[in-house]
Amino acid sequence: MKMKHFFTVLGGMGTLATESYVRLLDQRTPTHADQDYYDYIVVNHATVPDRTSWILDHRKEDPRPALLEDIRQQSLLKPDFFVLICNTAHYFYDELQAATSIPILNMIEETVKEIKHVTPQAKRVGLLATPGTIQSGLYDGYLTKAGYEIVKPTPELLAATESLIYDDIKQAGHSDGAKYHRLVQAMIEEQGADVVILGCTELSYAEEMDPETEFPVVDSQSTIIDRTIELAKRQKLGQD
Repeated sequence: MKMKHFFTVLGGMGTLATESYVRLLDQRTPTHADQDYYDYIVVNHATVPDRTSWILDHRKEDPRPALLEDIRQQSLLKPDFFVLICNTAHYFYDELQAATSIPILNMIEETVKEIKHVTPQAKRVGLLATPGTIQSGLYDGYLTKAGYEIVKPTPELLAATESLIYDDIKQAGHSDGAKYHRLVQAMIEEQGADVVILGCTELSYAEEMDPETEFPVVDSQSTIIDRTIELAKRQKLGQD
């Protein structure tokens, strides 16, 4: 029996974050039997060049050819939709979407929409993310359009965030819970944010590993997991 309805996860950026996505996706899926889980394909393309490196310096290796090839290959299988598990890769969202007629869930857009559900009265929204996401202003237009004031990390907080993402999670393969919690606390207490967006899936991984923060956060990966389930459920119910 072939899969009538399925989606494709474009991951590997990085692998631990992709594993976190899949783990939480399956945990949140209501199931009573194997057949209750959703059909999906995970492309763990770990060798996609670093997105931040190219955004900050176009002399570095360009990640777009690898991402576009993944889109083209997977489009031949005709998934119902794509999920792109990397905030920074959404820098190329319009170009990737233009390469296929199959919809790609927009993690940035959905995360900003989620703010009103987490902290309805929020006015100042903090952002923790990679230097590529921060400096490119990837979230800025969405937040401004939604009426929020953007609170970006200081150079010191950005450096600490980069260290957690790259040194601890991507390179060492584990999270530093104390470092993660200090970052969120600083954005709320020192920078005056009402809520903090976790705008990198490695930060989402940190939140899963050490979910003790007492401060309000909008987790981009958690948000896109919920949207994945909502869309996959509708597709599954519409099976022939």
